[in-house]
Amino acid sequence: MLTSWKFWLGTALLFGLIWLVEAHYGWARIAESWQAIEPRQLGIALSLMLVSYLLRALRFYDFFGSYTKGQFAPLLRITVLHNFFNNLLPMRSGEATFPLLMKQQYQVPYRHSGPALLWLRLLDLYVLLALAFISLQSLMPWGSEVRYALAGAVLAAPLLALILQETVRKHLQSGEGWKAKALELMTALPDNPFTFIRALLWTIINWVVKLAVFSWLLSAFTGLTLSASWSGATTGELSSVLPIHGLAGAGTYEAGVLAGLLPWGIESGPALAAAVNLHLFVLGSTFILTGLLTLATQRSVIKH
Repeated sequence: MLTSWKFWLGTALLFGLIWLVEAHYGWARIAESWQAIEPRQLGIALSLMLVSYLLRALRFYDFFGSYTKGQFAPLLRITVLHNFFNNLLPMRSGEATFPLLMKQQYQVPYRHSGPALLWLRLLDLYVLLALAFISLQSLMPWGSEVRYALAGAVLAAPLLALILQETVRKHLQSGEGWKAKALELMTALPDNPFTFIRALLWTIINWVVKLAVFSWLLSAFTGLTLSASWSGATTGELSSVLPIHGLAGAGTYEAGVLAGLLPWGIESGPALAAAVNLHLFVLGSTFILTGLLTLATQRSVIKH
């Protein structure tokens, strides 16, 4: 790992962020910002993050139902560990833990878990972009009828992917060689609208809960409205879904949050402080919930 360019680039981003915050705002002032959050409110935010973990595990549980055989606790453990390594390791390298753990626990072939995970990540990206688009409709010049029509079209767009998938599947069925291998990979994808729609609904509910928590925190740190804070929370999460991000997301996550906050007229210093504090909450909740849920599901691990 120490010889990987991903590790050293991620480390450089981390130290660059530490220097930038101290030079332009000060870590002492960053810590003072937490006085705006009451312990009870922080507890509620952490509880909602737990709900988000459960929703993600339920999505996997529903999607891999033929393999899990009613065993939810091991899948919750896999979801937690997968999220933990994704949040800490640079350049999405933590994604590799999911196929490995699914193979170890449920004997899911890599040729199934890999394509399925990629498809679900694309679904995450779509939902984030859709929620960002819908939240910005109030800034657009057109009337409410057009806004509702566009929002409905955006939400219905994934169904086109299902139609396209079936077209590609039929084309591959008539071939051999690489077509046969590609068709085998496609068996990991949803083959009916109900599975597809359930995965979409799990994804939307999870992101709404998660972004609501992050938006509230950003609003408390900055004084911006929830709609403005939603923009910053969304762009911050987009930075973690995309292929490039730093060690523990340092630098790239803050840049993503700033991209969503600065257009709302907030000064760069307070915006950077809010982005750093939100990231600290993300990492803190990751460590706390990973520790708790890993211990709670310890007995569910099956040795092979």
